[in-house]
Amino acid sequence: MNTKTIAAIVTVMLIAGGSVLFLGLRGGKAAATTAKNFEQVTMTRGALETVVTSSGTLAPVSSVSVLSQMSGRVEKVYANYNDVVKKGQVLASINTDMLELQRKEAQADLNIAQANYNLAALDYQNNASLASKGLVPEYDLKSSKTALEVKKASLASAQSALKVIETQLTQYAQIKSPIDGIVLERDVDVGQSVVEGSSSNATALFTLAGDLSKMKIEAEVDELDISSIKIGQAVRFTVEANSGATYSGVVEALHLIPVTTNNVVNYYVIIQADNTDGSLLPGMTANVEFIVETKESVLLAPNAALRYQPTSLGAQEIQRMEYAAGLSGLSAEEQKTALAEYDSAIKSTSSAKSTKTTNAGGLSGLLSGGGPGPGGPGSGGSGTSTTEAATITKKALWYVDAQGKLAVRMVTIGSSDGAKTEIIGAEDMEGTQVILREKVE
Repeated sequence: MNTKTIAAIVTVMLIAGGSVLFLGLRGGKAAATTAKNFEQVTMTRGALETVVTSSGTLAPVSSVSVLSQMSGRVEKVYANYNDVVKKGQVLASINTDMLELQRKEAQADLNIAQANYNLAALDYQNNASLASKGLVPEYDLKSSKTALEVKKASLASAQSALKVIETQLTQYAQIKSPIDGIVLERDVDVGQSVVEGSSSNATALFTLAGDLSKMKIEAEVDELDISSIKIGQAVRFTVEANSGATYSGVVEALHLIPVTTNNVVNYYVIIQADNTDGSLLPGMTANVEFIVETKESVLLAPNAALRYQPTSLGAQEIQRMEYAAGLSGLSAEEQKTALAEYDSAIKSTSSAKSTKTTNAGGLSGLLSGGGPGPGGPGSGGSGTSTTEAATITKKALWYVDAQGKLAVRMVTIGSSDGAKTEIIGAEDMEGTQVILREKVE
């Protein structure tokens, strides 16, 4: 390095302030680095699964609330919690003492109505016979016919009244199961007064589940993740009651009406799960993982390695090394030119800062993607290559090279499971030890 070059370096160091550490460490502390100073991990291939996590409550696929169809006092209860019942089976009965009295009264009213109808019918027949001989005026004939129709209506009314009471006695007084199923809840006791289901004060006496061999989970999914959820998607979940077991399910439905709690928007996702062994019970909390993507035999790097930055280097030196690593796709001459432009931009930007002016075409231009080549200048600061698709993101992986010096490689990242991330297009890094963190002495 000649005298002019040294003088230029010193000038830049004085102007940029923090650049002293940047250029000074390149030949000093960085050169003395050894692998013993770091915790490292070997990059290998493996399976990667991307999931969306959530939680929800287990419930029967179908359940029925059983209400009373008449008011009265419960006389007997025949079903209890967890009982398996059949359709039409009597679950409870209501006292019918008053209904028996009402039935007798209705029967008496019916007998009277029948007698009155029979008498009116006889009177009409006599008048009709006499009228055919001209012995009864037409008015009397019509009057007797009208009286017969009135008695007939009264008879029909009495018959209906008796039928209502008999229906209450034979059907409504016995509370029956509407389905084949199991009793989940019993909210009635002997001696309790109940009201008919149409009343605003009515409550469910029993809750029945149709089939507990199939269960559903009502899971809340954040609005940021709902786009990753599809009908038919595979689901994996656990319950705290049986933490050693993992259950599987499938997305059955998405409720598009949002639920907002504390300004957080969620959507209900309905998951259907098999419960043939009966280990899942209604009301259990399920910790759910929606399986978004599964990849096999991909190159993986720990997320901690992608977040690592050396503390022994200054911010500008880290930036320059990452910038240089991003130029790996260029020829040696192009790399040299790009680095020269980079260093010039640093000097120009530093000078602009010292004179309180803005140089939009200096370092900021390079860092915004102004440099040449794929994965070039833009990959150093933001981690995203602006010369490629916007969805392609680049990150730095630091390692110790064969000379014991810190080195960096800019890599394209893919899917992540929160702990590991897929590395794309860097197959040669398989087996490379990358830095996780620095050892604390």
